Amino acid sequence: MIVDTGADYTLLPNYMARELGVNLEKDCQRHKTVGIGGSEVVYLFRKQKVKLGNWEGLIPVGFLNHDNIPLLLGRQDFMEDFKVVFENHKTIGTRLD
Repeated sequence: MIVDTGADYTLLPNYMARELGVNLEKDCQRHKTVGIGGSEVVYLFRKQKVKLGNWEGLIPVGFLNHDNIPLLLGRQDFMEDFKVVFENHKTIGTRLD
């Protein structure tokens, strides 16, 4: 995944919804969003289980209608709870408590 400090929440391509067992019409809220690339429909799934090291939690994940985007790791309920340092080709992350 690409760590996107400018993204409010995590965004994934459409095919990832199928792989994670998320039904876009039944499990998600539909939103229209506007960004650098124009406007998009985002299907927001609020309770995706994630794991990073020993930490596990639920975060909101947005799925797009198409597959031609990279996996973007956003801030909401995830990066805002960690201190992440990128230095000399190393990444160090610690949970804020």
